[in-house]
Amino acid sequence: MRTIAIFPILLSTSLLGQQWLEEKHSASQEIRNQQWRQMEAYAAAREGDPEGWRQLLRNRIGFPVAGLVANGPLRLQKFGEDAQATYYRSYLPLSQGLEAYGLLLVPKGEGRRPLVVAQHGGGGFPEMALFGGGANYKDMIRGAVQEGYVVYAPHVVMYPFGDRARGSPIPADVRQRLDEKLRAAGASLAAVELMKLHLALDELLKRPEVDPNRVAMIGLSYGGFYATYAAALDVRIRVVVASCSFRDDPAVADGKTGGRLLDIAPGEMAALVAPRPLQIQSGIKDQPIPIYHSRRGSARAKDYYAKRGAADRIEYVEFDGGHEFRGELAWPFLRKWL
Repeated sequence: MRTIAIFPILLSTSLLGQQWLEEKHSASQEIRNQQWRQMEAYAAAREGDPEGWRQLLRNRIGFPVAGLVANGPLRLQKFGEDAQATYYRSYLPLSQGLEAYGLLLVPKGEGRRPLVVAQHGGGGFPEMALFGGGANYKDMIRGAVQEGYVVYAPHVVMYPFGDRARGSPIPADVRQRLDEKLRAAGASLAAVELMKLHLALDELLKRPEVDPNRVAMIGLSYGGFYATYAAALDVRIRVVVASCSFRDDPAVADGKTGGRLLDIAPGEMAALVAPRPLQIQSGIKDQPIPIYHSRRGSARAKDYYAKRGAADRIEYVEFDGGHEFRGELAWPFLRKWL
């Protein structure tokens, strides 16, 4: 313990002539310095504890969602086939009137394969990322199938781009509305989405086509946020590729999420993914997620990985393009780590 200098104490007369002890403010300055050093050391130690962050995330989004459980067997509805894969629509009935819906693509061939969860982004849906060239998702689903992976592409509720011109009953602010209602009930839209994925994985990992020990999650935009958050809460996800989704935004802590997974910034979420391999893709011309956001957010992520002794397991790559998924970057990373 450091010795604190004691300054002369004076007596002053005030308050109806009473004598009161007086001390210069500088007399306790070293105490204030010590209090800061103690708190700094304590905070640094807690920062290195990922369970603190994990519990903070759980508390903020209301995960797990009480009473939400599987309420029947997984149902697969075959709707197509080609030389590469068999295509299914996957439905898992859940309690409280919900279903976990997604596409399941099983490559041709025998034996168990790694499972890759491919998550669409804002305004999208699984079929958008698969058919018609895949839009800006490009080869996110078909490329994974070509790599020999079983692919599960889960659906999350959005205001879909393609449905707007044709008319849609889904309101434009659907995610904010749902999030506000669910947070008032002690959960959140993010928690329900993550719970649906968690329960779907419970069933998918039992299937004979899937190697339950080799699971990855990839995603574009919101799907990249989602992949990072899902891996933070579900350690069965062994590898993550987050494309055009990392940002370092101080506004994320104000509680106004608009239904997006921003209760804790992705850079901090990396502390919960580490030491599992994580690739961050960023387009230099990306407008929704400007490159300076990606650089700051990824720098924070890399710092967490370094603290966990896993600096070689995080990869930040920039490409000359916009808001899009790049399979030519993702597939070598998955081959290496999955």
